[in-house]
Amino acid sequence: MVRTDRPARTRRPLNWVLLGVALALLIAGIAAPHALLVAAGLIVAGLIGLGHQR
Repeated sequence: MVRTDRPARTRRPLNWVLLGVALALLIAGIAAPHALLVAAGLIVAGLIGLGHQR
């Protein structure tokens, strides 16, 4: 396990942005029934999850 000086909260702010994008895609895909938007949201959310596995 790698230790850093920074707290976990400030380590990866991009993850929060990508999580917001994934959520926006999911909501847009559900609101306007469009499977491609839902799939894109799930893929982005999955990619964020892969970044947390070590």
